[in-house]
Amino acid sequence: MPSPNLTRIYIRSWRYVTLVSLLGLLLAIGFSLLQPLKYSSTVRLLITQTNVTGIDPYTAVKSTERIAQNLQQVILTTSFFNAVVASESVDATYFPEDEIKRRNVWANTVETRVAAGTGVMSVIAYHPMRSQATAIAVRVAQEVANQAPNYFGYAVRVQIIDDPLPSSFFAKPDFVRNGLFGAVLGFLVSSIWVLGRVRT
Repeated sequence: MPSPNLTRIYIRSWRYVTLVSLLGLLLAIGFSLLQPLKYSSTVRLLITQTNVTGIDPYTAVKSTERIAQNLQQVILTTSFFNAVVASESVDATYFPEDEIKRRNVWANTVETRVAAGTGVMSVIAYHPMRSQATAIAVRVAQEVANQAPNYFGYAVRVQIIDDPLPSSFFAKPDFVRNGLFGAVLGFLVSSIWVLGRVRT
């Protein structure tokens, strides 16, 4: 039995595939609109070690990366959260009283990224108010700089190397990414259906 011509199949069914792809895009954007709109603010930190005598550069960099990854986990802890919201600049009422909900909100409020091969960590805070996103990002960065020696020894040094950079527009939800994901999902679903009809 000859194999079906996929190009011809898609040409015949292009209206259906296009319609389902557009439907997936619209559904994804509609779902995004149901989520709260949030601004972002980013602060960058440089993590270094002072006592690296006798260690090759590759090992030193990997060690710094490991410290940065450990700090990412420290930021999510309750003790670190309490230190951040203790500041008058941060609106503590934004976070729920319930411990489980508060942890979920905190995890969705602060995001950290470590640049591969460097000791540079980016702290990104999200909040419906741009000023609060900046305040949280700054406080997290300050607490990381203050507490890092307590966790990893005084050989570890953390410096804030960038002023906070707030977003001009809403950063969450990401309408473009969500829309593309919905369109791709719609395309895949419609393709499976079209190809399934040909084989049956």
